[in-house]
Order: sequence, then structure tokens, then C-alpha cells
Amino acid sequence: MEHKIIEAAKATFLKKGYKDTNMADIAAEVGLTRPAMHYYFRTKERLFQAVFGDILMSFIPQIKESLCANIPLELKVSQIVETYMSVLEDSPMLPVFIVQEINRDIDNIISIALDNNLVELGQSVVNVLNCEMEEGRIRKMPLIELGYTFYGLMMVPFLARPAGQMIFGKDSYSPEFLQEWKENVIRQMVYLLKPQNE
Repeated sequence: MEHKIIEAAKATFLKKGYKDTNMADIAAEVGLTRPAMHYYFRTKERLFQAVFGDILMSFIPQIKESLCANIPLELKVSQIVETYMSVLEDSPMLPVFIVQEINRDIDNIISIALDNNLVELGQSVVNVLNCEMEEGRIRKMPLIELGYTFYGLMMVPFLARPAGQMIFGKDSYSPEFLQEWKENVIRQMVYLLKPQNE
């Protein structure tokens, strides 16, 4: 039942945002009364923390695994892009939701990250990237530049979807477009990360 509640809450939070989501809607979605719902999650905040933690844990460990794998750079980048893109294709409103929540309450997002050991996981990703740079396997650059480039490429098509559909047509976000975009992101990130002597 807890998993069912988290899945229903995730869909509702992504659709309505934190402010416009209420526990009664989620309880009705899973067939519970509001008091029964409180047995599993006493507050909307706790439910939100469970949902956000679940979202982050659905892909961050895979990212670390890909980064640490002893495989060529192109394959690492491809695996990481595939992981993120599959999450975004399953939940196209996720980027909008994340941006809203970062702007609404960044302290809460940090608290959720701490509760799910994501800060440690994030630090280990940073350590791997720094090591890769020091060993000369990827180009040295500020991590903020790398992060903004990657997340910009990954999220802008989803954040700008309404404008993109208005400008380029409703069918501009086809599976074919997303596949081409994925390949574009891989090419650009590999180019960015390749050591300068290659």
C-alpha cells in the first residue's frame, strides 16, 4: 500500500505541484480514507519527502555505477544519458516539478537529499569526476560548467515543451525527436569531455 500511495502521490505532485496537491486527492486515488492515509504518511510534507527521495533514488545510483565502470568514455556518457532520458520520458513533467520545488523550498530539497544519503552519493560522483580529470581521462573543467551543460541539454526540451510545440508543431516531441535529441546530447557531452590532446 505504501508503494501504491507513493506512486499516486508522485503522479499528483508532478501534475499539480506541491502547493495544489492535497492528501484527500491522493487518498481517494488509492481508495483510502484520509485517516487511513495518515496511518502511512502523517503529513503532506512526509509524503512529499518519500516521493522526492524515491524519484532521486530511481536514477542517481545508476549514474554513479556508469561513472565508475571501466568502459570507454562514449559508453559511459551514453549510459548516463540513457538513464536520465528514460526517467524524463516516463515523467516528462519532472523537470518543471524539480525547478518549482527548488525555487519553492531549497532547504527541504537539501533535507530530503540528506535523509536519503544522496549528499554522500553526490559527493562520490564529484570525487569520481575529479579523479577522471586528474588522471587525464576527461578534460579538466569546473564541475559547475559540466553540470549546467549536461542538465541544460537534458532538461530544456522538457522545460520548453509548450513553447517548442507552439513554434515547431504539436508533433515536434515525437519519440523520433527524443531519440535524435538523446544522440545529440551524447555527441555534445563526449566532445566536451574528451581530453584536449585527443
